[in-house]
Amino acid sequence: MFQNFDDDSSINLVAPRVKALRTRLIKLKLDGLIVPREDEYQGEYVPAANERLKYISGFGGSAGTAIILARKAALFVDGRYILQAPKQTDTKLYSIVDIMQTAPSQWLAATVKKGMEIGLDPRLHSETAVKAYRDRLAAKGARLVLLDENPLDADWHGRPELPDTPVVIQPTRFAGRTSEQKRKALAAEMKQAGHDFLLIAQPENIAWLLNIRAADVPHTPFALSFGLLNKNGSFDWFIRKSRVDTTVRAHIGSGLRLHRQGDMLAKLKALKGKTVAFDPSNTPAWFAEHMPNANLVRVTDPCALPKAAKHKAEIKASIAAHEMDGAALCNFLAWFDKNAGKGKLTEICAAKQAEACRAASGKLLDLSFDTISGTGPNGAIVHYRVTEKTNRPIKPGDLYLIDSGGQYQQGTTDVTRTVLVDGGKVPVGAIDAFTRVLRGHIALAMASFPPGTSGMQLDTLARAPLWEVGLDFDHGTGHGVGSYLSVHEGPQRISKGGTVALQEGMIVSNEPGYYKANAFGIRIENLQYVTAAKKSKGARAMMGFEALTLAPIDRRLIDKSQLSTSDIKWLDAYHKRVQKTLLPMVDSATRGWLKANCKPL
Repeated sequence: MFQNFDDDSSINLVAPRVKALRTRLIKLKLDGLIVPREDEYQGEYVPAANERLKYISGFGGSAGTAIILARKAALFVDGRYILQAPKQTDTKLYSIVDIMQTAPSQWLAATVKKGMEIGLDPRLHSETAVKAYRDRLAAKGARLVLLDENPLDADWHGRPELPDTPVVIQPTRFAGRTSEQKRKALAAEMKQAGHDFLLIAQPENIAWLLNIRAADVPHTPFALSFGLLNKNGSFDWFIRKSRVDTTVRAHIGSGLRLHRQGDMLAKLKALKGKTVAFDPSNTPAWFAEHMPNANLVRVTDPCALPKAAKHKAEIKASIAAHEMDGAALCNFLAWFDKNAGKGKLTEICAAKQAEACRAASGKLLDLSFDTISGTGPNGAIVHYRVTEKTNRPIKPGDLYLIDSGGQYQQGTTDVTRTVLVDGGKVPVGAIDAFTRVLRGHIALAMASFPPGTSGMQLDTLARAPLWEVGLDFDHGTGHGVGSYLSVHEGPQRISKGGTVALQEGMIVSNEPGYYKANAFGIRIENLQYVTAAKKSKGARAMMGFEALTLAPIDRRLIDKSQLSTSDIKWLDAYHKRVQKTLLPMVDSATRGWLKANCKPL
């Protein structure tokens, strides 16, 4: 299996680890240390060897920051983890702070005293983040110290080895363009802008640019590495040479030069007088610190938008991946409906069955993230990870939430369904809340919008039905998704902070939800892609969305009286498409279930 359910909680180790770190900070004459979730590659998902935040705090979520001072410590998390964080860390040591309310730099500025020195590993923080800390501290008469060595690493005994997996090809038929074509297009932009080199520090952008994948990060097919794109289209790739065989090198094409990662510093110093572009928001500050004699130009990584706005070949491949995944999910949901009401299932056995259904296709390369399998109150923990310790029996009348996805060579999937377990009483308020979430989902799915529209402008559509009765959810409505890459991909997102304009071919999730603490969680998630602008009845051409995800939405939890005629029309059309597409693909035992669950409302 790609997922394990071990209880890797380390809450009992947090206090001695913090004590050891504080002792080391005293020796270094530092008053504190900032520890982010990100590693040297600025990714959301990191290998075990780089789980520094989890090591020092016990918190295992995909986003967060810890600040450890001599007498205080704080753990900053977003709304997805407000319920999870207190269960994973020592709350006698750490205050849990909502990062959307108080940024770490704000908290630090309000806490430090004049003359204090706070340490930071510049390999783990972007230049933008470092500037925010430095400016805030300077305003209080304190100083930020960039460290050559991370003091946390010195006491991390038994630290896992860094991954070193073989690099594999992502076929051009799925990528749409060759690496040489992509590099040539970016090089032309560089020449026009007067840039000699582009520093690429994010492995997902290297994977896209070179049409390669690897398995260095759990559930995310990255080769952890750095690169420099030359204005002539050649590429200096800092990765161990033995990982890249002759077949992969031939696939990447001409202009490829391989270097050891240890040679990166010498290469940076050799760029004296050259104009080097880099993205300050996604590149570790360490790089700029070691190019003092280069002409540094700060840009948004030019790989980001063409990676996000999928080629037609990538969309075609993603459609195929979602059809495979949809058939697997329907096989699971049919099995679940048949067995869950008997009271013998648990969250773990359901998660295992969902993975087995995907693996039966023979095409599954990995999960796209650990399956969120939560029943009853566990469903209210937005990014819940079930373990042997937390595993809960699935009972009649529960709302069961499963958020899951697969990695296929054709694409990355991510889908959430919330279903009622037969045989018990529906929780109070569940049907009303589910229907409101569904209304928000449909409103976003049906949206028409002019070119230039950002995710922020659409976010309200998914929240409005909940807002009507004073409800909301504390996560974004939608995130970008890669093409057999990261399940969370930028720069586009549908959220209160989504400022990037949506473009044709971008894949985004549509996942409004509602979470009643200690009772139940509801989320309905489809992936959808942005369609080309088309002439409408009015004068302006409008863009829209086309659903990629195919799976029935539980009719038992819908209050039809809340739905408008257009809501019902959309849902019936969606279910008709689900049945037509998947009926030939599902197991024979699933066909009756699929027909019953795709009937017109």
